[in-house]
Amino acid sequence: MNKKAYLTSAEGTDNLFLSLAQYYPIQQRTDIYIEMKKNLTLLILNSVTLVFALVMNYLSGTTVFGSKNVGEISDMLPNLFTPAGYAFAIWGLIYLMLVAFVINLWVSWYREKENTTLLQIGFLFSLANMANGFWVFAWLNLYIGFSVVLMLVILGSLIALTFRLQLETGDTPKRIIALVWWPITIYLGWIIVATVANITALLVSLGWNGGSFEPLTWTIVMIVIATLIYLLLIYLRNMPETALVGIWALIAIAVKQWSQQPGIVWAALIASAVLFIVIVMRAITRFKK
Repeated sequence: MNKKAYLTSAEGTDNLFLSLAQYYPIQQRTDIYIEMKKNLTLLILNSVTLVFALVMNYLSGTTVFGSKNVGEISDMLPNLFTPAGYAFAIWGLIYLMLVAFVINLWVSWYREKENTTLLQIGFLFSLANMANGFWVFAWLNLYIGFSVVLMLVILGSLIALTFRLQLETGDTPKRIIALVWWPITIYLGWIIVATVANITALLVSLGWNGGSFEPLTWTIVMIVIATLIYLLLIYLRNMPETALVGIWALIAIAVKQWSQQPGIVWAALIASAVLFIVIVMRAITRFKK
């Protein structure tokens, strides 16, 4: 019996450890047992923290944490970079994909017991979930500076996961692409925009008016910076999915400013067009190969 088949058929990690005696030397049995326990611990932690983030975000639409919800707080800190309200519906897709991400981890653990993906993820996914949940509390209680710190923690965790999981590199089964790569890349794509918007809201809360530049100019600069980040992710990491989320957000910015700020509308639409063209060109190049 090979190792994988035996591990799959065993019932319970403790019984498995006892039963492995006839198949492995003592040191190897110990290493397998410890690795399985570590995988299970990480799996439970990832699941619990995701539930925490989901519950906190559900409560954000209520008045549990105060008299205002997330959108109403955002309206109190108006800025030209905030997308139209419909854009935030992408959170539904993100959370659906994250649930699928965790379910896939459970299935992989059940089938294989030794799950290298879990070890690569480590505590990073849990850290992002915890920061996500606490961000809701910070935002609703007007701790805007702290909310920026938490948003940066989410962003940093997702960037680290991108490298840890080697997203969008090499030939990978479609199941891994759909259930591991896409949830993280889509999440990262939105958090890039959310981070810029969060920092902008902080500056507004501090009364910063752009210094010698008009808010219009600063908003266009931020659109350019966000676009450059997405372009880098396309060229350096081959992550078009992330840029597609950027297009979604940029168009939503244009929609919100459609009748007030034509300069921002044109900047956002041109940036979206550039990203779309680059995505199509990269796809054609890869298809030809």
